[in-house]
Amino acid sequence: MILVADVALAGALLLVAAVFLGAPEVTRGHGLLPSWAIRAAAVAGPVLGVAVVACWLGGVPGRYVWAAAAGWHAALAGYLLILLRVRGRVPCGCLDAVTPVSPAKAGIGIGWAAASAVMAAGAVAPPETVTVRLLHLALAGFAALLAVVAASVLSMTSSPRRRTR
Repeated sequence: MILVADVALAGALLLVAAVFLGAPEVTRGHGLLPSWAIRAAAVAGPVLGVAVVACWLGGVPGRYVWAAAAGWHAALAGYLLILLRVRGRVPCGCLDAVTPVSPAKAGIGIGWAAASAVMAAGAVAPPETVTVRLLHLALAGFAALLAVVAASVLSMTSSPRRRTR
């Protein structure tokens, strides 16, 4: 069950990283959200991610913070599905400025939302020692990296290929 916490932590780490990877600029190009909402998300996402990590490292259950993260990831997954429907396979800006939006990315967002909801429900308590919590944070960082690579690979393999004669 502790692996659920690692998945939820991976989502929180990516909330922090997304703003540094250019997500606000790419999202602005979609033309679906007003600029004030993009500016607010560029601040709120990393703050929420840092709050989740701080609760985890402090050994605090932080149920409201986890619930907010679950809502954030669910909203992100919904936005990705709407973006896919309205604009097609454009760069989503989740993790980089190139990889297109896909159902797989929305699915990953749903997975982070579900894991964060489990944490908000209190089903998984933070480990007793700081050392173990740090180890799980490192594992979550690795899981976040795997999610980025997996989404990129899935987008490359699912894109239509040109036929050569």
